[in-house]
Amino acid sequence: MQLRPHLWRELSRELRSSDVLEIGPGLRPTAPVGGSFFVETSLPAVEVLSARGGHAVRVGGGGLPFRDRSFEAVLALEVLEHVEADEGLMAEIVRVLRPGGTAVVSVPVYMSRWSASDDACAHVRRYEPDELFAKLRRAGLVAERYHVRPARTVPALASIGSGVLHRFPRPSNWWLQNVVFRVQSHWQRRVGRMRWRDVGRPVPPGAGGITVVSRTPATPAG
Repeated sequence: MQLRPHLWRELSRELRSSDVLEIGPGLRPTAPVGGSFFVETSLPAVEVLSARGGHAVRVGGGGLPFRDRSFEAVLALEVLEHVEADEGLMAEIVRVLRPGGTAVVSVPVYMSRWSASDDACAHVRRYEPDELFAKLRRAGLVAERYHVRPARTVPALASIGSGVLHRFPRPSNWWLQNVVFRVQSHWQRRVGRMRWRDVGRPVPPGAGGITVVSRTPATPAG
């Protein structure tokens, strides 16, 4: 089952090759599994993705295990907020991208929205939008457009949900994987649309998360 099929539908129209890397997709990648490359910390996820035709590699930190300029696109969706050294990972994304390559990242935004759900998901941070754009820029990426995900978390419900997750991890994970994600994917495939905003427009205060499309310069520096 593919997550965010509506995002991939749009991105795939812009790609000239199938050289795509997705970082940390778990069992539900956004890129098509067959022929795509994946890095994961989870051995079960690596085994499942490999069995389904993906080129999956297990990593435990450090740099990405690929040569410079290996990929036309790199996806890091709901990943950076889990990484202490996020700018180091951004630099690695740029390193493995070709000139003019596409980087797509999605993150939760606004620390003022921090809730029990962030704790349960082991988030290190939520990003202030200007902070995220500045970090992408320092890494060598030029942000082109972004999509807003509305905030849906009610603090009281987040607290209840995180409590259930901690107390009943296995059934909660089964429910997420087999019900929530499946319904979400079906809805996105049928009616989901990416509503892009120019990076010059402020991210609205009602946003809960954003997806940013950036590119490396067409001509490499130096």
